[in-house]
Amino acid sequence: MKFCNDNVMAFDASRRVFGPGETLTFDDAYRLAHLPLVAPGHAEIIAGKDGTDYRNGRYDTPRHSLVVPIDAQALGRSDTFQAFEAELRSFSFSDKIAWQLGRERAGKLHATIVGGLSEPDIARCVQAVTVALAPLGALALRLGGPFLGRINTGRIYLPVYPCCHHDEDVFGLVQQACGARQTRFHVVGLYHFAAALTAAETTDLAGLAERWRRRVLAELPVTSLAVMATNDDLALSGRIVATIPVSGE
Repeated sequence: MKFCNDNVMAFDASRRVFGPGETLTFDDAYRLAHLPLVAPGHAEIIAGKDGTDYRNGRYDTPRHSLVVPIDAQALGRSDTFQAFEAELRSFSFSDKIAWQLGRERAGKLHATIVGGLSEPDIARCVQAVTVALAPLGALALRLGGPFLGRINTGRIYLPVYPCCHHDEDVFGLVQQACGARQTRFHVVGLYHFAAALTAAETTDLAGLAERWRRRVLAELPVTSLAVMATNDDLALSGRIVATIPVSGE
């Protein structure tokens, strides 16, 4: 099975690179949507903001997205992932990671393929994806080394490299079927900082990210796509409202 690489995916254009003396601090997006759930009571929390429906990291009206679920147990069985996480835990900054939150989210891990689905669009999208998946057969993805982005700066992501069908990103084909923009950018938010980093800690994190960025942490089968509803951006309230099986043939 052939997988997309960095020549196809758009990760490098969005990757955060830290210069000497820079520190990892929280941007407004993280302070509004994530920090209230990661570290309730933190002084930098943005509890609400005009023009948004966020209130302490949550919103009343659920949001729907087409996602690819990620099996946290299968990821955890990967020797390479275990080695990466062991190194991550070896640094002093790992004390600032909300490990308990990660355990709470283990059953909700996912990468978003199409976000912002309106409820009337769900059935149409499910049907379109079902048709698009039918000729593709078995699918798989690779999870790469840590990705630090320029948005939601308190999160460490794992980039998703989908398999290809006739040299096309299969998740891009799914986006196209739904009438959505082909992003070539799919990530799994895995680790969350509860406190900003010092310059020394940021240097350690940047070095870790650079050492592991070209590694494949795990290769996992894709057995289904799903429509997820959630009332928070960490999907702590996430629930599956539709499942679309992937053919194994």
